[in-house]
Amino acid sequence: MRCANGWVVSALCLCAALVPKPAAAWGTAAHRFIMQRAIDALPPELKPFFQSRRDELLVRVLDPDTWRNIGWPDDPNHFLDFGVKEFGPYPFDALPRDLTAALEKFGAAALDKNGRLPWRFAEQFGNLRRAFEGLTRESPYATSDIVLFAAVASHYIQDAYQPLHATDNYDGIQTKQRGVHARFERDLFERNSSKIVLGAPNVTPITHARDTAFDVLLESYKLVDVLLHADREAASGRERYDDVYFERFWTLVRPLMEQRLAGAIDRTAGTIVGAWIQAGRPAMRMQDARPVQKLELLR
Repeated sequence: MRCANGWVVSALCLCAALVPKPAAAWGTAAHRFIMQRAIDALPPELKPFFQSRRDELLVRVLDPDTWRNIGWPDDPNHFLDFGVKEFGPYPFDALPRDLTAALEKFGAAALDKNGRLPWRFAEQFGNLRRAFEGLTRESPYATSDIVLFAAVASHYIQDAYQPLHATDNYDGIQTKQRGVHARFERDLFERNSSKIVLGAPNVTPITHARDTAFDVLLESYKLVDVLLHADREAASGRERYDDVYFERFWTLVRPLMEQRLAGAIDRTAGTIVGAWIQAGRPAMRMQDARPVQKLELLR
């Protein structure tokens, strides 16, 4: 809908544009939790470099959410809505994995509506691989590019591990459970992050980024009903989402959350290692060949 002319209406339209959209990713704390542990899981050829850039990575892994919040058209890249009738029944083979074929079959508007996560992840994985290749070419800003694209690619594969990113019932609206998205990924995680127990990481280098994202999303979709059932059970007999609700919800979905977080950590590290291997395992350097210059203020 277009905004009409006039100062008052224009102001209202601007305010509407600035209203935050529904949650569309793991919360800030969870993304950082995953990134932190993925860095610790990297092999010795890569770990020193990424440890030295840890603080920047923990900020930049949130960049894709920042882009959404300032109005950049990144929303579709955080999810894929399995369950819509156009994609057919599980495993949704009516949706081609090839982007050109999917665009030809459904059109860009349908993909924007139902999600583009696997293709966005593949794009950013390619950017990360090219950034690693820049080390061999003596690209002046290779190390800065590696940090940026490692963080951004990681964000998208982490999102694929959140079950509600893989369903058209992404916020429980169809089952009268509105708000479950944020309750699970943000509130429940932040209340219980200190209790999370994960096994040793199992880092497998990613070789096919697009198909990896599709496969992770299919795994996530199979957990949607489990998550929604737990939310209903936890809320049963309650008038509000209080401490008792969250204690019940945590008891019911703790194994699910720990499983998805562990997988996200493994695949985040696997993204970095896989892109590095495909780039030819270049030797890491700790800073850009041409460091960014600070501006000298005129006195």
